[in-house]
Amino acid sequence: MKNKTMKTITFVTGNSYKFKVAKKAVGDSGIHLKQKKLHTPEIQSDSVEEIAEFSARWASDVLKRPVVVSDGGCFIEALGGFPGPYIKYVDQWFTHDDLLRLMRNKKNRRVIWKDCLAYCEPGRKPMVFTSVFKGTLAQKPGKNPYRKYYGWPDALYVPDGFSRSLSELPTEEYLAYWSNEKEYTGWQKLMKYLKK
Repeated sequence: MKNKTMKTITFVTGNSYKFKVAKKAVGDSGIHLKQKKLHTPEIQSDSVEEIAEFSARWASDVLKRPVVVSDGGCFIEALGGFPGPYIKYVDQWFTHDDLLRLMRNKKNRRVIWKDCLAYCEPGRKPMVFTSVFKGTLAQKPGKNPYRKYYGWPDALYVPDGFSRSLSELPTEEYLAYWSNEKEYTGWQKLMKYLKK
């Protein structure tokens, strides 16, 4: 039976892996997560924080309950921070090879990955929690025997401390990377905030 003191939050996402990461990160913290597939309007901005904040406020007003919305950005240093928060669109237009061609003769292959969570209760200002992950861009796409779909970010992003891309990690290791307490992710920051 669910603890009556447990706080229920709706995670607005259609991405099953994002929800699995969230469940793993939250664990037995006293937060009960529910998944809701809902298309939220996405403003055009170079800031993942602004995008997540707007979507969270909109979803909370529509659903009339506390919600969490996530947004991410992949910033390739040698390309001036491209594609930033526009990963979804670039993933539709670019193949792995297209992106690697842009990186031809680039010595700097550093990548900063920003993952942002926005928590909002109806009628209140959203709270934003951002975590930063660092890595490099692979020389060639990694294959994925573990998950049906993966775009170029997973296939080409090699996190610091790893020798292969995210797409080549077993699912448990993949989920653990994004929910790792040692990285003090947005989910840990959110839980700390809710416990105050």
